Amino acid sequence: MKKTLTIGELSVAQGEKVSKVITVPGTNYELPITVINGSEDGKVFLATAGVHGCEYPGIQSLIELSQEIEPEEVSGAIIFILAVNPPAFYGRRAYVCPADEENKNFNHISPGNKNGTTADRVSAFIFDDIVPQCDFHVDMHSGDIVEDLEEFIAVCATTDPEMEKFCTEVAKHTCFTHRINSHGRRELYNSSAIDRGVPGLLFERGGQGLLNWDEVERDKDDIVSICQFLEILDGDPIDNSEGQIYYPRHYWGETGHTGCFYKFVTTGDEVKKGQKIGEIRDMFGELLEEIHAPFDGRVKISNNTLGVSKGDDTFMIGCTKETD
Repeated sequence: MKKTLTIGELSVAQGEKVSKVITVPGTNYELPITVINGSEDGKVFLATAGVHGCEYPGIQSLIELSQEIEPEEVSGAIIFILAVNPPAFYGRRAYVCPADEENKNFNHISPGNKNGTTADRVSAFIFDDIVPQCDFHVDMHSGDIVEDLEEFIAVCATTDPEMEKFCTEVAKHTCFTHRINSHGRRELYNSSAIDRGVPGLLFERGGQGLLNWDEVERDKDDIVSICQFLEILDGDPIDNSEGQIYYPRHYWGETGHTGCFYKFVTTGDEVKKGQKIGEIRDMFGELLEEIHAPFDGRVKISNNTLGVSKGDDTFMIGCTKETD
C-alpha cells in the first residue's frame, strides 16, 4: 500500500487515523469517512454502510469501529464510509437518495457517471477514487424500513472462479449462518468486483428500520474477523466453515401491479413449489395478482408494507438445491 492514502481532499499518512466529512468533487454532497492508515504495510479494506438511509446496524457498527480501531493495530489500511447516503439517513427516506435530482437508488447506478446527476457523481467518486485503492470491499445492508429479513451474507457476482472461491472462503470466516452467491449486477459490491476487479461481500443483517444492538455487535465482529483473515488486524478470525448453509439458488419476486400487498408467509418460513405465498388486490378488493413460490425453499426477505407499486420487491426465497 502507499505510505499516504488520498481520497478527494483527504490525505492520511501512514500511522494516522482521520475521521472527516469530505465533499464529493463537483457537488456539495458530503460523505462521512474514516481512514485508518496502519503503522505497517498490508492490504487495504473498504467497508461501506448507509447506501440506504434507514439500514441502521451497519452504520452504527462502522461508527463504533471507526472510534475503536487505532493505526498501531493495523497492517495496511481500513477505509470506512460511515454512510454513503446521509440525506436519506437524516431524512428517514427508504432506498433513494433525496439529494439526487431524480431520486436515484445508489444500488441501481454503480459504478456511476461523473457527468451525471448527484447520485451518479457520488457513485463515480467512490468507484474512481476509493475502490481502486482497495483489496476487499464489504457493503453493509439491512432491510430498510420496508423489509423483514433473515440475515445472510452474499458473495459478489463475478466471472472469475478464483475470486468467487476467495470471497466464499472469506464469507466462511463470519458468523452468518446463511450464504448466497449474488446473481445481480447493480449493487455496490458487485460493481467493485465486475468493474474494478476488487472482491467483495454483502452483509444483510437487520431490517424494518430498527437499530438492534445485538446485530450491531455481530456486524462489528464480522468486520474484525474479515480484517483478521486478510491479516490487516491481529488475531484469529471466526471459523464458520462447517456451520454455514449455502443457497445456490434464490428468487427475487417483484410486483406486476400497483395495489395492496397481502402475504401469507413471512421471513424464515419454509415454502413448497407452487404454494401461494401472497397476492395483490386493488383498493376495492379485486384480485390483481397471485404470487406463488417458484421452488421449495426458505423465505429470506419479505416486504412488510401494505401499499406497493409495480416493480417493488415482494419476497426473496433461497433454495439449498441446485435444481428441483
